[in-house]
Amino acid sequence: MSNVNKMPKTTINLHDISKKNSKIPFTNHGCKSNKIDDKLKSLELSTIQSEEDPNDSLICSNISVPSTATKLIEKSSLDKSNPAESSSLILDTFSQSSASKLIRRKIPRAGHLMTPRHLWIQSIPPKACDVVLTFTKTTDYKTIEWVKSLIVDESNGFSLSVNVQYHSSTDSYCFYLTASFHVLMKAAQDVHLPKKIIGCGGLREFILSEMNIFEGIEDHSNFFTMQERQTLILYILNTLRVQNCDWITELVESQPLISECMSNGIIEHLFPVHENKTLKWLRIIWVKSFFSLQPLDKVCDYFGVKIAMYFAWIGHYTGSLIYPAIAYSTFWFGFGRQLDQWTEGVWFVVLAFMNVIWLTVYLETWKRYCAELAYRWATLDQRHQFLLQPRLEFKGHPRISPITGKAELWYPNWKRRLFSYFVSAPIIGLCLAVVFALTILQIKFQDWWDLYIETNEYPTYLSYISKIMLALIIAVLDDIYNIIAVWLNDCENYRLDTEYENQLIIKVTLFQFVNSFLSLFYIAFYLQDQERLRTQLAVLLITRQLIRNIKESALPYVLEQIRFAKISFDLFGALTPSDGPAKPNGERVVSQPELECSMFKFDGTFSEHLEIFIQFGYVVMFSSAFPLAALCAFLNNLIEIRSDAFKMCYVYQRPFGQRIKDIGMWQNIMEVMGFIAVLVNCALIGLSGQVHRLLPDMTAIQTVLLIVALEHIMLAFRCALSCLIPDVPQWIATEMAKTEYIRREAASSKSQ
Repeated sequence: MSNVNKMPKTTINLHDISKKNSKIPFTNHGCKSNKIDDKLKSLELSTIQSEEDPNDSLICSNISVPSTATKLIEKSSLDKSNPAESSSLILDTFSQSSASKLIRRKIPRAGHLMTPRHLWIQSIPPKACDVVLTFTKTTDYKTIEWVKSLIVDESNGFSLSVNVQYHSSTDSYCFYLTASFHVLMKAAQDVHLPKKIIGCGGLREFILSEMNIFEGIEDHSNFFTMQERQTLILYILNTLRVQNCDWITELVESQPLISECMSNGIIEHLFPVHENKTLKWLRIIWVKSFFSLQPLDKVCDYFGVKIAMYFAWIGHYTGSLIYPAIAYSTFWFGFGRQLDQWTEGVWFVVLAFMNVIWLTVYLETWKRYCAELAYRWATLDQRHQFLLQPRLEFKGHPRISPITGKAELWYPNWKRRLFSYFVSAPIIGLCLAVVFALTILQIKFQDWWDLYIETNEYPTYLSYISKIMLALIIAVLDDIYNIIAVWLNDCENYRLDTEYENQLIIKVTLFQFVNSFLSLFYIAFYLQDQERLRTQLAVLLITRQLIRNIKESALPYVLEQIRFAKISFDLFGALTPSDGPAKPNGERVVSQPELECSMFKFDGTFSEHLEIFIQFGYVVMFSSAFPLAALCAFLNNLIEIRSDAFKMCYVYQRPFGQRIKDIGMWQNIMEVMGFIAVLVNCALIGLSGQVHRLLPDMTAIQTVLLIVALEHIMLAFRCALSCLIPDVPQWIATEMAKTEYIRREAASSKSQ
């Protein structure tokens, strides 16, 4: 049955009903349904659930109609040839009976303060709905019915259940999608979903022919978690292809249905619905419990492995920052300002060595922890990339796969490389040149501004204006280049999500490295001004984090509240929803999917990874010059973890779960950053005058040789430490070998 949302009694614009050629029967218990117009073509896009209402009203897709109107329709002789006249008659009757009540109810509440959290509480969860697909306002009924016919088509064995609903707040239709248990099992077999087996409690890829060996298979409702059901439904939707659609010339035959409809403005949203009980638990335990450990397993079960892996990564990084934060802060606040030049030089070298030791230990311990999580979440043994499903936006030519023998889309690599070499590379080079020029100009402006402040004897704090301007310019350039990088990556048309993201990481981190660190390199190695380097690093750390928290947490939350208030005013005529619990028969309720349509779409953890990566670079490369960098990063990340959790639970639509075994290219980028950090720390020791303070009689050539030797010692120490700490713990390697042995024994016994 469709989920029906009851609203305050109001009028229905039947002109729109007639104009859209939709047939809507009004039904009531004990009464026969009455059709507005038998001649209007019915596309079966609107369903009205008849149920008793204490307010004696009928519910029509979020619009409440007084039951007296049914009698009116029965007694009135409507002119079938003139639906507009019939509509006016009904509208006049409705208006006469409720106009005064509407005015008295709406106007006093319009000035109340906005409390949209109550609106969320007043939402009704949908029944039999895992995924919501919404259409744009301009999509006609013929196209909606065509999309529905493809989704429910049983010819490919993956028929989904579709419940068509109308959202009055957006004036658009949507599909509430779910799937039968048998369809979910077939999809689970295709995607090689690991499930627990009876007895040993281990995990094994689901096989339909051996379904009885899996734990809980008899419980059809709970065998697949809600997140798994949603992921499997997304897989089924991705298998659909455009066909038999001659009236929409923009759609290309045999291309993915969902991506084609989204790119051509037919489908607006596709998202999984939230599970209110678990979401409420996460809000309390994860978001609001500031100093408690993160419930990573629960986050993995609800949001998927990829998002859980990000929060595990930032949590592990933040925990690792405790050691340099305490050590460097003790030095800074204890006696860092009271040392003579010789002792300060010794401490500078010691801090540089500590940086190298810390980053090496951190990277190695993270790889071990990541392997442990991947084993726990059954993603350590990933399948070959050619067996993985292509991303939703991938486009290519249909062909039969030489590996699986099934139909697939194929795009030649030479086209991708041609675009990458002759279009992407020159554009990226031009962007880097622009960043270089703007950064140098901004630093020159800082010099002029500082001189101007000093000459006119203005307050010293005004000198921070130019430094803050540089941080703002860096943030703006980041946003502009990100748009360019995404466009280039889209044009290169990568098949898998991992390939797409890895290439985007390379493009963006290259630009971010120049944009974020060029000014510091210029100050440290060209101007050789340690005090200015310390000040600029502090300003960049604080300003960037402040801008990011405002842009990615505070601003989306405020905009979301405004959207909720608009929904409340449009539907109820008031900015404040009613107090009290949500009731299916109440007057002031909105369906949960309709409300979630107004939330922001979650675009992945790319920007979060990128920001922490830049912060990691500030800490490992320049904390010897500014020892408080680790402490600033640690305090920021304590807020960052809960801020990101807040966004996931309050601001964004629920994302589809993704299964990964590690953080991918980010791990390689951080390894490269660690190598660069060794070079930078050694260069800082040589160029900052520390060597001359310690050994004043050394010549320039001897100084260079000493720095090179020091750099080789640090790199050798880092390599030795990496070899001594294995990436995968021994107990995990043993368990994986045991699992492989069981697989081979089972295959051998089956063949016999």
